[in-house]
Amino acid sequence: MENLITTSASKAPMVVPPIVLRETTVTRLVFCPLWVNASSNPLRGGFKFQRKSPKETWEDVDHKPLSGLKKDEGYELNLAGAEISVLLNHLDEINKYLSSHGHQAGNREIRLSSTNAHDILLQIGEIDNRDLVIEQLRRLESENFDSLGSAIGRARLENVIDIFETNIVNHNESFWQKFLEQYPWILQQVFAFPVIFLNGETYLGGKNSAGRNGFGGSATDFLLKNGSSGSFSVVEIKTPDCELVPSACYRGVQDSGEKNEVYSMHPDLTGGIVQLENQIHIAIEYFRSQLAEDYPESNHLNPTGVLIAGNYSALTITQQRSFDLFRKSLGKNQIFTFDEVLAKLKLLKSVYEN
Repeated sequence: MENLITTSASKAPMVVPPIVLRETTVTRLVFCPLWVNASSNPLRGGFKFQRKSPKETWEDVDHKPLSGLKKDEGYELNLAGAEISVLLNHLDEINKYLSSHGHQAGNREIRLSSTNAHDILLQIGEIDNRDLVIEQLRRLESENFDSLGSAIGRARLENVIDIFETNIVNHNESFWQKFLEQYPWILQQVFAFPVIFLNGETYLGGKNSAGRNGFGGSATDFLLKNGSSGSFSVVEIKTPDCELVPSACYRGVQDSGEKNEVYSMHPDLTGGIVQLENQIHIAIEYFRSQLAEDYPESNHLNPTGVLIAGNYSALTITQQRSFDLFRKSLGKNQIFTFDEVLAKLKLLKSVYEN
C-alpha cells in the first residue's frame, strides 16, 4: 500500500503529491495531480521534470510555458508502457477516492493500493522495460532482494509441483521429456553434487550429438556436467508406471514380512539400468570424436548416470526393501522414482516457505 497526503488551503484546489513515473539518482519525471472541486472534471495536473538539489530535495527544472514557444518550437514527451500503466492506475484510484469522499481542507492521508500485480509482472517481463526494471531493482535494499528472490523461487516451485502432481499418472514418456527440458533445474535436485544442464536428447555414437542422427547408436534423454569435476552425467527417464518389482517374490513367502522375503527386479527396471550403463560406455568410447568437440568444457574421467522410473509408493514395504538393496548395489549410478523427485521438490519448497 502507498500513502499519499493531500493538501488544501481553500475550498477548491487540493494538491496531491506527485506520481513518480521515471527516476534516476539525480533526476525524475513526475505527474503532479490537482483536484479542483469547483469543476465538473475536478482531476487535472501536469508533467514536470525535477532535479535533486544539494540538500537532497527534488526541485522543478526550469521550463518554458507553451504560450512562450515560438512558431516552429514544440514539446515532445514519450512514456514507456510501464510508465503509462502507473500513471493511469494511480489517477484512477485518486479520482475514485476523491470523487467518493469529496474535498477536504488541510491535510488528508489517502491509502492507495499497488498497481495490479498481474500488470506489474507483465510489465517486468517486457523487454522494452528492461532498463527501467534494472534501475528500480538497483534501488532495492538487500532484504527486499531476498524477499523477492524467495517469492519468485516459491512461485516457480509451486507451479512445477502442480504440474508434476497432476501428471504423476501420465504414462507418456515424451511428455516427461518435454517437461524436464522445460524445467531442467529439476534434474539438478536428484544429484548429490552440483550439475550443469548441457542438452536434452543427445545422440551418442554417431557423427554428432545433435538428436538421433545415425543408426545403431544410443541416445540419452539428458546430458549434464558435474559442476565440480567437469565429467559428464547422463539421465535416462522412463514413466511413472514403469514396473520396478514383479508381484511374485524371488525367495521366501510372499507378503509374510519375514526377513527372507526378497524380490528380484522387474525386467523394465534392469533393462533401463543396462541401457544407462550402455549409454555411458558409448559416450566414453566416442568422447574425443563427439562429446569433447560439442562440449569442450566436459570430460569423461568419472561419468555417472541417473535413471528416473516408476513410483516408490506403489511398492509394498518388503518390495521397497528389495528395491533399496538393489539400487544401493549400483555404486555411482542411481535410481530415483518419480514420486521421490516430487518429494525433493516439495522439500525445496518448504525451504522457501520457512
